[in-house]
Amino acid sequence: MSVYLYDKAFVDSLREITKDSRINIMSPDDMFSITAITNQDVIKLPTISLQRPNWSIIIDRISHPQSRDGITTTYDENIQKFRNVQMIPIRINYLIDVWTKTREDNDNIMRELIWYYITHPTLTVKIPYGLNIEHRFNIFLDPDIDDNSDIVEHKNRGVYFRQTISAYTDDAYLWKGSARFPAYITAEVIINNEL
Repeated sequence: MSVYLYDKAFVDSLREITKDSRINIMSPDDMFSITAITNQDVIKLPTISLQRPNWSIIIDRISHPQSRDGITTTYDENIQKFRNVQMIPIRINYLIDVWTKTREDNDNIMRELIWYYITHPTLTVKIPYGLNIEHRFNIFLDPDIDDNSDIVEHKNRGVYFRQTISAYTDDAYLWKGSARFPAYITAEVIINNEL
């Protein structure tokens, strides 16, 4: 399973708790341009954007049985045997940006997000590849909140306030059904405009 399914679970969670379908994965630089394009040049605040700056393999938690042999998961009635799944532990880092017209609104929304994810950190992803299992993972918040309101840009884009909080999950995995072959990348070489 690719990392983007964890992204989707996080975005879906933010959309559900805010009742705002505009929340997407995007960089802060793209927030105004993408929002304007999708909303006919109308930017409505408040809004929240989510960014995944990086992710990493958790080397010290890789175990031989999970990553090489796989673990038994579910019984497949079509082939009448148990299916195995292989897993490599990863950490995914996120940045949550809250954009508002007033500092008070920004503080209030950030407070609500912090309370929600401190008290309800668990999200769920469905593992594909015919495994049909669900994996529960937790979102953790870093303690510092950055005020990224760019006062200079207020003149160009109008007044807005932006606060950012870092979040992460360190109980995510790269998943692979052991019955599937690895994906291969093929390349065609074009020489003199001929294949």
